[in-house]
Amino acid sequence: MPLFYNIVKKVFITAFFVAAVMILSGIDTADAQQAKDTFIVMGTGNVKKEDVSAARREAIQNCLVTAVGLKAIGLMNIDSMVQNFETLNKILYSNIDKFIRGYKVLVEARSESVYRVMVQVNVSSQMVKRKLTKAGIMQGKMVMPKILFFVAEQSLEDGSPKYWWGRGMPFVNSASEKAMVEVMKEKGFKIIKHGPSLQNMAFRIVADEPNLEDREALDFAAKMNADVIITGSSIANNLSNTMGADLKSFKGLTVVRALLVKTGKEIGSTSRAAVTANVNELEGGRDALSGAGTLAGEEIARHVVSAWLKKDEDTEKFEILLKGAGNLANFVMFRRMLSTIQGVKFVQVKELKSDKATISVDYNGKTKELAAALMLKAFESFGINIYDVSDSQLKIELIGSQSHIVQ
Repeated sequence: MPLFYNIVKKVFITAFFVAAVMILSGIDTADAQQAKDTFIVMGTGNVKKEDVSAARREAIQNCLVTAVGLKAIGLMNIDSMVQNFETLNKILYSNIDKFIRGYKVLVEARSESVYRVMVQVNVSSQMVKRKLTKAGIMQGKMVMPKILFFVAEQSLEDGSPKYWWGRGMPFVNSASEKAMVEVMKEKGFKIIKHGPSLQNMAFRIVADEPNLEDREALDFAAKMNADVIITGSSIANNLSNTMGADLKSFKGLTVVRALLVKTGKEIGSTSRAAVTANVNELEGGRDALSGAGTLAGEEIARHVVSAWLKKDEDTEKFEILLKGAGNLANFVMFRRMLSTIQGVKFVQVKELKSDKATISVDYNGKTKELAAALMLKAFESFGINIYDVSDSQLKIELIGSQSHIVQ
């Protein structure tokens, strides 16, 4: 434990210097979010058997680890980090690359057997948050979606389904829905209550049917500012099992789906059953419905959390290996043009050498689609040769009048 405190102390000291560098460099407030995710850190590597390249890679890797650690500190408190260090080590520090959007080596030098680098690192805060939330470490800090339920329920005391949007029906708060709501509230979800006032609004907008069309439910939910709807049904049945003259068994079945209101996309579904025993038929049926609702709530909540974390992550991340970057004016123009292509969400120079550059790109599409879009761009002082396209990488050369095309 003392060793971990020393590590965290070192990271906090680094964070202080990072903040100082950002203030002194005058980062524009319009780029505040990117600034929060960008860290300038130093790392060292040991030169063994004159293998400078390995030492450089080690130093850069240390910088990446430190940057991800700084982002985690910004999202958590020290006590939580200490308590969950084993989990953090597993989900963050052993898979560093997936949390890095890009990096650039600013300066590097060797001092005897030590190689030092200063690196500007851009961390994907969304990916870090997603992993921490899925691990149950920081779910309380996540802005959870607002949920509206459309669940029809048929209990043993009713000959037909009851649903809160039904005309002429008394206000219904079904046993299965009540159980699902309780589960999801405990997990931090915001539940839109469909009391009498909401019921009166629904009478005028949606059909008087237990099974609503998705579009009807989604349109109404949008008016209520809901983020997710949970729609489906629950039913209670008698089972043939008995014990003695009075004790009987009852089964509750809950079948629900979750849909994103903004897109209408289904993000999860479940069918869960529960069996109870009771001497009272009505109580036994309600208990069975409640049990099924609890199980369904647990499972559908996992689907919703996963989808909610992914909702803004429809982009693919890949690299562009660029030749001809030695002409700085052409390189800057290419990068600027790349940023203007529809679907490109993020462009970061990972590494820039004498005539080569590695660029990280977040793009809402495939590499072939980006290559096709680049081919339609007109560059005044140079052209481009896209000489290799794979699923994760584009290889491009900037070609001028005196340049040759790579075969």
